[in-house]
Amino acid sequence: MELNDAPILDQVREHWQKLLAIVVWKLAPQGVTITHQDLVRFYADSAKKNLTLLTHGHRDSIDFKMVTREEAEQIAAHDAKTNRGRA
Repeated sequence: MELNDAPILDQVREHWQKLLAIVVWKLAPQGVTITHQDLVRFYADSAKKNLTLLTHGHRDSIDFKMVTREEAEQIAAHDAKTNRGRA
């Protein structure tokens, strides 16, 4: 679920495979296997901790980070006040 309409989300929406390829290349060049058990644990853990993925664009980089829903809402509110219309 997206908390705001940040320009970075529009910019990466159609490029998820390229971005994931870069993440695998950078962090796990031998590859990654995701099992059903991984999915169950991830959803249980992220629900328990109320986590969401933060996608934060900068001029020359993109950050991906798991943050709490509360942190994400604070960041979205701040961006709405300070960064509207800028990518």
